[in-house]
Amino acid sequence: MIYGTIAAWLAYHTGTTSLGGWFSGFLAVAASCISVLFLWILTLRPSPKQGVISVLHHLYFAGKSYIRGKYFLRKLKTAWKNPRYAQDQFLMRVLKENGDTDYGRKFKLKNIVSAEEFRKRHPLTTYEDYKPYVERVMAGEQGVMTQVMPNAFIQTSGTTGPSKYFPQRDHRLVLTRWLDVVFTSLYEVCPRLGILQKKMFHYVQPVISRAKSGGSIRPGISLYEDGFMASCYTTPPAGFRIQSFKEANYIHLLFALLDPNLGVIYAVFIGAIDNVMKQLEQCWEDIVYDIEHGTINEKVKFDDADIRSLLEQALGGGHPERAGELRSQFEKGFDGIMKRVWPNLEVLVAVENVGIWPNLKAKYAKGIPLVNFGYGTSEGMHQGLNPWLYDDNHGLAFWITDSFFEFIKHEDSHENQPKTLFIDELEIGKEYEIVFTQDSGLYRYRVGDVIRITGYHYNCPTFEFMYRMGLMLNLRYEKMNQVVLKAGLQSAVGQWNDVRLVEYAVAESTLIPKSFSDFEENEDMPYYVMFLELDQAGSTSINKETETAKVNETTNSIDRELRDRNSDYERLRREGAISRPRVHIVKPGTFEDFEQYVVKTTNTTANQYKS
Repeated sequence: MIYGTIAAWLAYHTGTTSLGGWFSGFLAVAASCISVLFLWILTLRPSPKQGVISVLHHLYFAGKSYIRGKYFLRKLKTAWKNPRYAQDQFLMRVLKENGDTDYGRKFKLKNIVSAEEFRKRHPLTTYEDYKPYVERVMAGEQGVMTQVMPNAFIQTSGTTGPSKYFPQRDHRLVLTRWLDVVFTSLYEVCPRLGILQKKMFHYVQPVISRAKSGGSIRPGISLYEDGFMASCYTTPPAGFRIQSFKEANYIHLLFALLDPNLGVIYAVFIGAIDNVMKQLEQCWEDIVYDIEHGTINEKVKFDDADIRSLLEQALGGGHPERAGELRSQFEKGFDGIMKRVWPNLEVLVAVENVGIWPNLKAKYAKGIPLVNFGYGTSEGMHQGLNPWLYDDNHGLAFWITDSFFEFIKHEDSHENQPKTLFIDELEIGKEYEIVFTQDSGLYRYRVGDVIRITGYHYNCPTFEFMYRMGLMLNLRYEKMNQVVLKAGLQSAVGQWNDVRLVEYAVAESTLIPKSFSDFEENEDMPYYVMFLELDQAGSTSINKETETAKVNETTNSIDRELRDRNSDYERLRREGAISRPRVHIVKPGTFEDFEQYVVKTTNTTANQYKS
């Protein structure tokens, strides 16, 4: 590079005027520029296995995403400095854009001139208020909820009832913007992360159908094949077409392990990453064999016949050197395995929703931070962003440029039309039910999520997701929420030596059919039915002797913990209005099998399942 630069300088200053001299000078300058470009690219930490064309392709798409994300992140930061103004601006724009629709004319949305007037004139709503409108839009009717015909209908998972469908005016744009901002924010949170380090994106392809209107029916997190930034991810495009959980896990792992320079592991929920690592413990020998020989194990089945050939082609033959490195690390065990096989892995990105992270971090992910992916719903897509490392700050910043928020005090949530508060009227430490308005036809919508205000980011309140109001035990009037329940279970199980709670499910006895013989008890009073999966001394199983000896003791411990944590439960137990819990210890892997059953038999996708 230096010699090329010197040659160009000499050609210029010695007055070389021949065509050959100018051409030589031009080549020298071009070579210098290219050399500088590639030296700069090396600082971005590309994978050593990428060719020049692949690196440039990656840089193009990653750079575009970063620039877009930087723009939207800057808008968010400006809004956080004056949140009430930003919220009012968003609301007025939405009312103007959607005012001349069937729904807008019904509530005279175009005539509303302030947030206060909007709060007075438009009632709080639920899905039932929109269902007939949504059905008309899905049938292809124009101008019902929005002037623009939605290009997608976001389908809820259906885990707490029948699936609901929410129109999205431009789902692709919303999803792209979300991912752009999340990953751009990562570079601020993790400055060592190189823009050319690839990401492992855990994804299972959901079933996508079409409404009569032509819009797709899909989950909120569902990728589009055309325009997908395949060069930015370790998994080839064909791997994102796999619709079965274990097969998708295998392929994502296979290609991620090929790249020692992996920078990010991303999943919607942290449980998916935990699941992937547990599966790796079971199948690492098969994966290492496939990496060594450039094959894909025959036990891995695909729905599409061409997926296998496309993936094997992407493997590009065997990689015995990398296979040897991996085999050596796996044979040492899986304690801290992520950093050992991916020494440049900077961060995991996922929603931590059920306390999985501490165990994952203690075993597989030592030394790797977590960034909470954020908070979103099928109804409103992205509504919260985490611009911090999870261990340092569990709070989320409201995405106030894309939703107008109102809040119901937790103690008023039982009312049909309670008073709401605006974003500048909240108190730190208080719990609120979220209400929001978005630009695709939902107004003052009660999603049923409860949050707690944790502080401020710039001038905007930050929050922590607590629980969904529907996920609450209420045999009488005790309203036992999942946060209190989980804490009680963990504390009770923690009293055992070398035993931890892996997973659990709890139901009300009133929901259990009397014909189910396991629950035929001479008991007049209702009770909680609990299913616990336990891990003893890190073995993923608990012996029968321990189980028999400890079930009764654990039942009493759980009962005591819940009585200490919920005064209404304590009173009802003391009065004999609720009986003590019934505890059942299930076999290891039961909840994983149940997840597969739910994904296969309901509208829930593997990406939506909140394990």
